[in-house]
Amino acid sequence: MASTHTELGSNRERMAHGYDLYAGTDDDAALALLSAAEHGHLTVWDGEARRPSTIFMHYVTRVAEREIWGHLANTNPVLRRLETDPHATFTVSGPSAYVPSYFSGEERGVPTSYYSWGQFQVEVALVRDHADLLTILEAMLARFQPEGRHPPMDPADRYWQGMLNAITGVRMHIRTAASRAKYGQNKPTRTRHLIVEALRQRGLAQDAAAADQVLAHLPPEDPSDAPTR
Repeated sequence: MASTHTELGSNRERMAHGYDLYAGTDDDAALALLSAAEHGHLTVWDGEARRPSTIFMHYVTRVAEREIWGHLANTNPVLRRLETDPHATFTVSGPSAYVPSYFSGEERGVPTSYYSWGQFQVEVALVRDHADLLTILEAMLARFQPEGRHPPMDPADRYWQGMLNAITGVRMHIRTAASRAKYGQNKPTRTRHLIVEALRQRGLAQDAAAADQVLAHLPPEDPSDAPTR
């Protein structure tokens, strides 16, 4: 995941001039988030209701082809909207944590959120051909059910025919990508280590993963800036 490594004084100067310290610097940051996540949210425009409509999706990524694959039940109303307009937005998120004010070791610290997200403007192709659908299913099962324990993937098998008749594949081609990762880059290294320790001690569901991201976004190590005990 790409990040901007600068010293604190430079960070403050950049932020004062409207620079987004947390924005991904290229597509690679967004694509790394996309590859690491397991699910995301597909948002389409509902022309009849004149509002966006968002659904949850597990997916697989084909980074080289800049594609995202998934499938939806034929009864999902999003499919009808995609038939009218294939343009959509797909969003994924990384580890997140709420950071209380005192985690920084400061009496007057600032509470904040640590998080990351990637957002992709996509053009969607709907897949109904059974052979192509089976390719998507095979990729999904390889990622989410790698232990197998399902019948051989034969489109002539009634087991698979029932599924293939009930779903539509979704193949999203990525047009543009953006990302943001906020993991304490505005803090001195010493403070970030204190926050990492506090997150690990608290131990909520995503705290360890968020702590790992704080460490991943540290600037080059300076021994003089290590936390003191």
